[in-house]
Amino acid sequence: MSRWWLACTSFPVLAGTISAMATVFGICAVSHGWLELDSSDVGSVVVVQSACRAVTIKAISLALSATADLALLLIMMLKWDAVRGYLATALLYFVSSMLLFSLIGVTMHQPPYTIAPPQTQHYTQYFYYGIFAASLYLFIAALLTIYACSVRTIHLSMQDRRMIENTSIVLRAFTLAAFLLGGAAIYIPIEGWSLTDALYWSTYTILTIGIGNIVPKTHLGRSLVIPYATGGITCLGLFVSSIASFSRDMDELRLKFELEAEGIHLHKSPHRDIVIFRQIKSQRQSRHRWIVFIFSSCAWLLLWLVSARIFKSSERDQGWTYFESLYFTFVSLTTIGYGDFYPTSNLGKSFFVFWALLAVPVMTTLVGVVGQVGFRTVVYLVRRVGRGWSWGFCVRRVGAYLSVRRLDMPAFAVGAGLSVSRGDMDIDIERKYCPLSLPLERQRPDNYFSSAEHRLHLTEEIKILVDILKDNNRGIDLHREWARVVSLLRVDGDDGEEVLAAESHRRQVIREVLSANQSTKERNKDILWMVKLLVEKLCFCLREDIGEGR
Repeated sequence: MSRWWLACTSFPVLAGTISAMATVFGICAVSHGWLELDSSDVGSVVVVQSACRAVTIKAISLALSATADLALLLIMMLKWDAVRGYLATALLYFVSSMLLFSLIGVTMHQPPYTIAPPQTQHYTQYFYYGIFAASLYLFIAALLTIYACSVRTIHLSMQDRRMIENTSIVLRAFTLAAFLLGGAAIYIPIEGWSLTDALYWSTYTILTIGIGNIVPKTHLGRSLVIPYATGGITCLGLFVSSIASFSRDMDELRLKFELEAEGIHLHKSPHRDIVIFRQIKSQRQSRHRWIVFIFSSCAWLLLWLVSARIFKSSERDQGWTYFESLYFTFVSLTTIGYGDFYPTSNLGKSFFVFWALLAVPVMTTLVGVVGQVGFRTVVYLVRRVGRGWSWGFCVRRVGAYLSVRRLDMPAFAVGAGLSVSRGDMDIDIERKYCPLSLPLERQRPDNYFSSAEHRLHLTEEIKILVDILKDNNRGIDLHREWARVVSLLRVDGDDGEEVLAAESHRRQVIREVLSANQSTKERNKDILWMVKLLVEKLCFCLREDIGEGR
């Protein structure tokens, strides 16, 4: 399993998501001409219509990109051959990109029109949208080509492909793009705006930036803002939440492949590998959070600082300084949107749409990961302080001068909330912050049960856990349940492999789970481990009974 492929697992979904934005820009590039004549003395602007050959090239490019979008969705949904399908789709995007780039080059190097001195020639917003579309098509082609070449080295199951080729995110991205472009198309006749101005307005409306230099002034336009903004913001929220969910799924998939590459197969030898699995998972999750935090921070700074330089150049007619550009980009990134600064040039407006659609999701991801890192950092500090306080308090109850290794295990565990196993001291935070006693039914000694009673308790515990799995809303203290499971597994002095695995896993749960918000999925995984260990123990006991009967 190559690490390069593990880094490319999200490329199909990323390509599909970007293709939605590229399609919007491609439609804008086709709709009007790329040059305009500006009469500064009278304030009129005349868009020069493109030649028939240029319009044909634009239309072919858009048709190829739309075909590529459809092919990408079908490959991901129907699970067609990944290598051939993605390479063919990448070729369509590449050809579409080259057609636009060739037309861009001709437009930039053609001689200017013969114009009167008061008039000046400029590129329209549609021209810049063509540049953005061509660049995104090329980027998508590169992503799909890299993934198709890397996926040759592995064999993916159908379940793995369903997780990797998640079409729900792509469909939500296209839904959001449809809201942006559809809303712009609706407001063109209502407010008399151009397509580019309407798209600029719909972008900062749905992204909740609210700059306000272009606003609806008719009664119908203002009335439609309520349902349009509600639907658009909802689509944006669903899209961002699906990205977060997909990121978690990809992290789990990469973890599975890395474990298999290390020779760890939980479905084959769970008792032996469960402790290693929990340790690797804990380390990876912590590392992944910090990697996402660093990457999101760098991306946010790049979007802030570099974009400010671009806005400074595009708005030089307004006399923006770099500080004013920084101020504008920061206010827009944080979706505050005072409206005291806003772009007025063709490059500024078109780049704002492109930049905002990238920057706001990055900002949302950064806020989420900052919340996770900050919460876990605070929890870690609280646990460290609480653990030290609990330890000192509990030791003082039995005498600070006594050595923990010399204490009687059952008495000390009941009196101080601590457990010592195999000569190693382990401070357990019972009931989250170490109450001074536990219920007596949770502190059963190893030889407490008779044989028949032991099997009965195993069966009852399995039934309780199965009922908990059926009711997702039912609360459960994983630490206490693992303690009970371990007590049931340790009957008759049995210190087998499953007992050691369960005990080690219980300690790992205490360190990782109890002080953090655990998802229902993670909780159910732990419960399933408990059920598996108890069922195996019950089967072992029944086989012993049958053997004794013979």
